[in-house]
Amino acid sequence: MKMSWRERVYLTKKSQKESMTRQFAKDIQSDENMLPLIIKGDVNGSVETILNILKTYDADEECILDVIHCGIGDITENDINLAELFKGIIYGFNVKAHKSIQQLAAKKKVKVKIHNIIYRLVEDLQEELSNTLPLGVEEDVIGKAAVLATFEVDVGKHKVSVAGCRVQKGQLNKKMNFKLIRNGECIWTGCLSSLKHHKEEIAIAKTGMDCGLSLNNNLKFEVGDEIVCFSPKEVKQIISWEPGF
Repeated sequence: MKMSWRERVYLTKKSQKESMTRQFAKDIQSDENMLPLIIKGDVNGSVETILNILKTYDADEECILDVIHCGIGDITENDINLAELFKGIIYGFNVKAHKSIQQLAAKKKVKVKIHNIIYRLVEDLQEELSNTLPLGVEEDVIGKAAVLATFEVDVGKHKVSVAGCRVQKGQLNKKMNFKLIRNGECIWTGCLSSLKHHKEEIAIAKTGMDCGLSLNNNLKFEVGDEIVCFSPKEVKQIISWEPGF
């Protein structure tokens, strides 16, 4: 079938647009820390209010926030398909997602979130942004000890630095991680090679106990150093963006 000039121009532009959309979607999908959004509202004023709030977003270094589409009216099949393509989330304000749309969203694993209070929508968005962040690591301090004396012992052909310590808080557990603090600065992190009470090797030194310990390197102790026993734990990070209400 022969096409008219107008039909050829229309199909060319449509093909170019679809190609650009696919490429843009591919680029977005390659960035793990990006959250594409579709915003739907009941009236122009609602959408404009939400977009103005999103203009205050200042945490792009943590997660890029990208509004790929906004519009008026209920959630549609096109919204679901677009969110699937860009791996995004749909936020609706005072609109509906009919049962067939909900079923399509579930099938395509697209999140559809509808609110009727704007600050609740923003709180929900903050939570979703936080969910994109990698887990952070915090230190759960188990015990602390002060270095009261230092000396060296012969181990084979080598001399090993030993700290004579007193546990001041909690306990030292040889299986855990340790830090050496000097003048308020951490100068070493690692494991103990030895933990002794008198001449006996022990697993745990409790509060008030005197003990001798050595590290798994050749670092020299100094009187006044602090030994910190800790266990690292993963914690959820929170997005730094504060919209201001």
